[in-house]
Amino acid sequence: MTVILLLAALLIFWKPGVRTKYRFVRLSIGNLLIHLMDGLVTFVNTPDLAMEANPLVSRLGLGWRALFTANFVSFILIVLATWYFGRYEYVCIPSKSVFDYMMKLLYGENYKPIWFWYKFVKNYRAMFAWGGYGIYWGMTAVAPVFVIGWLIRMLDIHPFWWKDYWIAGILGVMAVVYSMYRWMREGYRISCRNESLPETDNS
Repeated sequence: MTVILLLAALLIFWKPGVRTKYRFVRLSIGNLLIHLMDGLVTFVNTPDLAMEANPLVSRLGLGWRALFTANFVSFILIVLATWYFGRYEYVCIPSKSVFDYMMKLLYGENYKPIWFWYKFVKNYRAMFAWGGYGIYWGMTAVAPVFVIGWLIRMLDIHPFWWKDYWIAGILGVMAVVYSMYRWMREGYRISCRNESLPETDNS
């Protein structure tokens, strides 16, 4: 089980921000392994789901079918997010800051900063790629928390501070915010690098 989790981590974190040939397949398989481990440890610890904390089970009284469906939907969402940001190529835009790059990318050259808070973006392709990157890393950060929670219970360890959903929520939000910032910063960095390249003289 530990080996599979380490393999999943290797697939996910090996050059995560680099557009390698099989990045989409690698990131998808890494997340699939985590989801499979989540299902396995859940079945080993509570085959009747009596100890399952998922609200679909603990609150609504649903069973394995609902749990499987929820995990399948979340995995499909991860795959779609990976597909969107994996196919996107950064656009070089002369910018003064990361925020300036973001606003020009999403709204165009003559933007107003206040638009960020209420106006729909114009560049949907960039928005889906940016949002997909955040969703991917947010859900990737959340998924292992529940596996680790079950492993802790299997070892009969009960740290008072470990709360699966609290930890998952905090990690998820932090991962989304940080990854989306990194995605936009990378676009700004590429733009600055290309802008600083000397022009070739074709005469």
